[in-house]
Amino acid sequence: MEHYSRILKKKIQMGYWPGFIVGMYPSQFAYEPLKVNFKNVWENSEEVNLYYHIPFCKWKCPYCTFFSIVKNDTEYFSRYIDKINKQFEFYNNFFQKRIKIKSICFGGGTPNILPIKEYDKIFNTLAKGNVIFDKDLETSMEISPEIITDEYIEGLYHVGVRRLSLGVQSLKSDLRKSINREENLNVLNVIDKIRKRDMNINIDLINGLMGQDKESFMETLREIVKLSPETISIYPLSGENNSMFKTSSKLMSTREKYELFEIYYEYLLENGYRCESHVKFVRLNQNSTHQQKIYEYNGVETLGLGCGARSYNSHVHYSMKYSCDSCVESNSIDEFISSKDFNELPWVGYVMNEEENKRRTVVYSFFLGILDDSIYSKKFNSSVFDDFPEEINALIENELVGIIDKTKLVLTKKGIKYTDLVGTLFWSENINNVFKSLDKHLI
Repeated sequence: MEHYSRILKKKIQMGYWPGFIVGMYPSQFAYEPLKVNFKNVWENSEEVNLYYHIPFCKWKCPYCTFFSIVKNDTEYFSRYIDKINKQFEFYNNFFQKRIKIKSICFGGGTPNILPIKEYDKIFNTLAKGNVIFDKDLETSMEISPEIITDEYIEGLYHVGVRRLSLGVQSLKSDLRKSINREENLNVLNVIDKIRKRDMNINIDLINGLMGQDKESFMETLREIVKLSPETISIYPLSGENNSMFKTSSKLMSTREKYELFEIYYEYLLENGYRCESHVKFVRLNQNSTHQQKIYEYNGVETLGLGCGARSYNSHVHYSMKYSCDSCVESNSIDEFISSKDFNELPWVGYVMNEEENKRRTVVYSFFLGILDDSIYSKKFNSSVFDDFPEEINALIENELVGIIDKTKLVLTKKGIKYTDLVGTLFWSENINNVFKSLDKHLI
């Protein structure tokens, strides 16, 4: 019991951050070659999130670790979307009854690099499927605000997109140039264009860019808050420039990023936002948020479409095999487009069992800030207090959670700050062993 608590305390003292790999459990680093029985996986599904991976960008941001390539070829884009639609039709054959689509998210890459007509094709394909759309569906798209126009926003609204996530990252011109964002950006002008269509807005910011300090980050955040976006997402810089140690005077350590969290957490709560998760803040008195993440954290399955998309349910997690290397990524996209049988693509994944599903439920509950044992018990016919007594005691001893009504474990402010560490505490032995064997660049 003391073992878990001692290790957790030490990691907090060191300012250790495991990275974004905690956000999906089990993370892709644990995936192995897999033969997926798609019929068995999806035939009994009743509701699902749809995630579309659009892996194309006008430029490549140096901090980006996502699967994407620089491409500007409309004919190639069209062939890729045609294949995505065929992939949906492939899955659609397995649905035994009309499946409810809870959320739709277009991620990337840069989804707004595609012509609007490609999204027309996507929604026309969905409309012919064995699906129904949830009444609260708010289709979301990640965009680069530098290349958005009035006409494009109008087109997105026409096809059904209702929430745009703007990859702003910083408003400081020197920092923007350092991440290849040299195009002019007038955020107020972009937001005005979006508001004309009554669409909701998320703004992404990065905490820890090279050359950024606490005050320059807060200057950007204060300007963003004036614009009143429905949600603000703040992501610590990850990848090779992420370190517990002060490796450069121009680079924040993970400890400094944790300290900055304390500052912007209080600022946002004082200025009309609530903390929905450790990276997302939601404006009060409105309902727009990143639906897909909330639904995933509550157990809704996600069906990924496209070359780099991942799919998740209680049976298996899987994706196409790929590596974040531009040549390999390009070859993977070519392979996806030219494939004649989706069964024969190079799939990798992780087969879930009851233990892993329990752990995933706990990890995801804490990403929402609360673990309700009554919900856990109904799902697994056991108590989380009995299944993970040492881990929960470690959280209590380190003041990361409080207990309400004897059944609800609620993250404290400290617990929210260290949510990623809380998540790693519930990794299985297998996931931990794989993680320890990884190249350090991954963390």
